[in-house]
Amino acid sequence: MPTAPWQPMIWIGGAPGAGKSTLARTLAHAEDLPLHPVDRWTYEHAARLPVPRAAEEATPDGAADAFVRYAGERLPLVLADVRGRGLGAVPALVEGPQLLPELAGPLPAGHAVWLLPDPALTRRARERRLAEADDPSARSRPGLFLGRDVLLTERIRKRAAVHGGAVVEVGPEPDWAQVGRDVRSALAAALRAAPRLEPGRPLAAQRRFENAAAARQITLWTATEGITDPVRFPFACECGRSGCAATCTATAPEYTDRPAGAPLLAPGHLPPGRLPR
Repeated sequence: MPTAPWQPMIWIGGAPGAGKSTLARTLAHAEDLPLHPVDRWTYEHAARLPVPRAAEEATPDGAADAFVRYAGERLPLVLADVRGRGLGAVPALVEGPQLLPELAGPLPAGHAVWLLPDPALTRRARERRLAEADDPSARSRPGLFLGRDVLLTERIRKRAAVHGGAVVEVGPEPDWAQVGRDVRSALAAALRAAPRLEPGRPLAAQRRFENAAAARQITLWTATEGITDPVRFPFACECGRSGCAATCTATAPEYTDRPAGAPLLAPGHLPPGRLPR
């Protein structure tokens, strides 16, 4: 467990396929909180950590064990990334399956929630990801990844009961509005106490930071996997307006090739510094 002081954080963890990314983005934008999806640093972290041995990931159990071990190895890097954002007292809303209950000890009570998807939902999410992107490594072993994800759900459920922490069960046909309310309820104390990003340039700067991280991750992913088809992503509007949830769909090159310093704006949105009174 890292000994360096923890930047204030709110965690949304849980197994793949539970809707964490969408729910975290919605909550962060509504609450003017910095969003920090761990997966946006996957390739950068991989370059700094030992590569898992292929033999360890040959079965669902082995793959789940390797995922849990690797999550622990990544935690110091995640904490360093969050501290590096210079957020002060504003908590980052950190999201990802790597945020396991046994790693959350230094978080105050009520600052973490884990989403646990039904196996049928996990299967559909895995099939959708395979259909949406030409990912050779995932396509080569779909059953392995599905089995791993189901095992991770059970491990997280058991460890949350041991270590403490709220869980939200996500059924096979989820009412996403209700799931969102359940997440808010689990994090109510943390949200009440959290300072927010200041609208205008401070808020816009953090959305720009998050967009740049997404563009880097997409670029590294497509290069590593040999993906040649353009991958479009919902980048956040950088207007800096409080509560702005607008997105602008673009490829990573379209985002990075914009004029230097020009904010990405949804139609009709003003740039930072020109917010309506």
